[in-house]
Amino acid sequence: MFYRHYKFLVFFSLIFFLGISHSFAQNVLDDIEEEDIQENATSELAPKLVSETIKVISPSRKIFILTNENKTFSKGDFISILLGNKLVCRALVAKTTDEALSGIKIVKIYNVVLWKQLATNKEVLILKGDDSYYSNLEKAPKDDAEELKKKNKVKDDEDLFNSTTLNDDDLSLEETNNRLIKTDNLVSAGVGLIASLDSEGQSKKAVHTNGSWGYQLSDNVWAELGAGYNTLVDYPTTGFDTRMINFTTKFKYTFEAPFYSYLMPYVGYQIIQANSPGAGVDDGSVTPPPTKAELDAEILALEKLRKSAVIFGVTVLKRIVPGWFIRVDLGSDIINAGLSLEF
Repeated sequence: MFYRHYKFLVFFSLIFFLGISHSFAQNVLDDIEEEDIQENATSELAPKLVSETIKVISPSRKIFILTNENKTFSKGDFISILLGNKLVCRALVAKTTDEALSGIKIVKIYNVVLWKQLATNKEVLILKGDDSYYSNLEKAPKDDAEELKKKNKVKDDEDLFNSTTLNDDDLSLEETNNRLIKTDNLVSAGVGLIASLDSEGQSKKAVHTNGSWGYQLSDNVWAELGAGYNTLVDYPTTGFDTRMINFTTKFKYTFEAPFYSYLMPYVGYQIIQANSPGAGVDDGSVTPPPTKAELDAEILALEKLRKSAVIFGVTVLKRIVPGWFIRVDLGSDIINAGLSLEF
């Protein structure tokens, strides 16, 4: 009887042991399969990237124009630009067109080294929406962030909806790709030398303060309005001052030159007015009184300053910082130097 109980105990123990072993093995296999599923799921969490091309970069590098061939993003979307699966910068889509182009405003730079590699006609990867997947993989170096702060090229996200900030650059996507100077307006101020006369009737150059406003009518074709003034002392005779006022209209065409410069040959029209209160008039303050011939000579001297003529020349612009140029005018109307601001 004991032998029968012993056999039963051994048989029961064997069954119990095999059951535990099978259960343990099954749990281990289940765990391995579950880990594989989690790993696969993690890799599938990588956001979808699309390839697009940079078409235009503004002088301040705040505004980019990209292709949108994949129709992945639209106005108001946040996107990230990547190179080699590494985050470069964050941007807001500010404008889109039917020609598969989009204008974006940069709001954050993650990697300054990669940022400097962005150039016209370069293909980049675009991620729409949340980019935390890639930001968690690799953080931007601290030194890059410090360098970015010093350069102050872009502002923080809080300034994104500031209307002044959004209008810092030209976001127009139509008819701008062929323009050497992308903006529509160019305001200038300068000091130059203009043709005038001395009290003896001899030609001389007078210092002339002036300003102008140019508007880009079409690609590289500009219309410009200018005005300036100067005062001639003791002209037409001793004791008189003559104010010269200069008005010009010019049409220019832009050509690219080396060292971030532009040549703008022009043709236009110039009108110079001359005014000297009291000239040619006997007010009784001079003894002996001037003769009629002397009064007529004063009026004739003013007439010699007045001018209406066709003008021609060339304007040279040299970019010094984004938005600003050194300007030189060499023409039949004036020799001039100053500064220009584009907007």
